[in-house]
Amino acid sequence: MQIKLRGYLLLFAILLYVLELVFHFNTGTQISFLIFILILFGVPHGALDLYIDQHLTQNKSNQNLFLLKYIGNILLYALVWYFFPIAALIIFILITSYHFGEIDWMGKSSTWIHKCIYTLLGFAWILFLLTKNIHFALDVFLTMGRTSIHKEPLIQLASEIYPFTLITLLLTYLALFFMKDYFFTSPLNYYYSLAQVALLILFVLYMPLWISFAFYFGFWHSLLSFDKIRLSFEIPNTLKGWGGLLFKSAPFSVMAWFGFAYITFLTLNSKDSSGIFTLLFISLSVLALPHLQVFTKLKIKG
Repeated sequence: MQIKLRGYLLLFAILLYVLELVFHFNTGTQISFLIFILILFGVPHGALDLYIDQHLTQNKSNQNLFLLKYIGNILLYALVWYFFPIAALIIFILITSYHFGEIDWMGKSSTWIHKCIYTLLGFAWILFLLTKNIHFALDVFLTMGRTSIHKEPLIQLASEIYPFTLITLLLTYLALFFMKDYFFTSPLNYYYSLAQVALLILFVLYMPLWISFAFYFGFWHSLLSFDKIRLSFEIPNTLKGWGGLLFKSAPFSVMAWFGFAYITFLTLNSKDSSGIFTLLFISLSVLALPHLQVFTKLKIKG
């Protein structure tokens, strides 16, 4: 269940909290940290999809077909974003709920009930992040929706939803306490999972937006995803093993870096400060659908 890695990452979160208390990083430093972590881990963790597919199918001759389907899914989803942005946003939240729930989950995942529970937890977590940072989220989403909807009613709605996201997380874990044997391989894993979600919630509550996002997506989600790939393919847990994964991700990572750099260049002179984040968000989201289709095929052995 990647318990050691999760423990190290949570210790790093505590270190970030202490550093923020001491140095009070300004917004520029926070965003620089975010971009650095996304370049180092965030983008590469999704750039291994071709490698995963080839490894699972044991067939390197289908590379062109894989890329055709993969790019086709990206283009199709991009069109949905362009013509039906609200529908695309709902799709993104649903697939992200499943994917984040899958990575954060420390229990069994063999039945549809297991999958429904960790998707519910992922959904509550996504809503928690959105409602916690509703002002920034609205700047991004309303730009994507090309709509003149007023922010105030949505801010009020978010303030009402926000406590329910935390209540949903807590009540779900309370229910899981009485069904530990069904959802977890051992009772200890339940308590590890409870401690994990509690620390993550505290981190997001008391840390600035950009640092919390850099940690959760760049470190937590990306490194746990990397480790799941490593475990699935029985790659040694060494610097050489991890370095090999980063090297394999390099070709598609470089392509993504150039794409993000181009987006940044296009929006440098924009008067809309949310423009770059809107484009980056859409860019990441259109990669999420095909990435999820590949990644969920992974199964950790043993």
